[in-house]
Amino acid sequence: MKKVKKPQKIQTTIKEKKPKQGHKLVWFTIIVIAIPCIIVGYVLITSLGGQNKPVAGNRFGKGDLDPEITSEMVKQIDGEMMNIEGVEAVETNLKSATLRISLDISDDASSDTAASICDKAYSIVDSICPVSTYFTNTEEGKMYDLEIAAYTYLVDDAHPVEGQVYVQLTKTGAGNKVVDNMNSAKNQDLVNQIKRY
Repeated sequence: MKKVKKPQKIQTTIKEKKPKQGHKLVWFTIIVIAIPCIIVGYVLITSLGGQNKPVAGNRFGKGDLDPEITSEMVKQIDGEMMNIEGVEAVETNLKSATLRISLDISDDASSDTAASICDKAYSIVDSICPVSTYFTNTEEGKMYDLEIAAYTYLVDDAHPVEGQVYVQLTKTGAGNKVVDNMNSAKNQDLVNQIKRY
């Protein structure tokens, strides 16, 4: 008789598949790091593109500086300043919405004389460009600032700072007229605490 072979048991092993992570954590980390790097790279590239050009803009809005101070008004103010007694030279400019007037007065003038000259210059400016119109902000917009400086001389080797008289009158569009003696401290106690010997 023929021997019948018993069918062998087929051993089947089912491998349990481990759930794949799919490197989700790695991809998430890469994305989280890549986003800020892309943003920083974009900012750097765009800022390097305009490096050789000046930043142009206008800090004034539609209703600001209206009415405008014209160059003829500035020339007229400049001419009138020479009529003030004690004024030897005048420099006037209008830049960045600030009318700056520098008055070189006689070297022997006192600080009271310099303050008086600043007040006279302020009156001249007010007669040509009324302060309430040109140098006072309105609800519609910002207006000009005014700086008038009266000094005896510029400090150098021949002219020491101890003898200089320097008075400045300031009127901002948002504030009132202020006259400061630039050679004396407003708070001498504070100066004494700070001053090093």
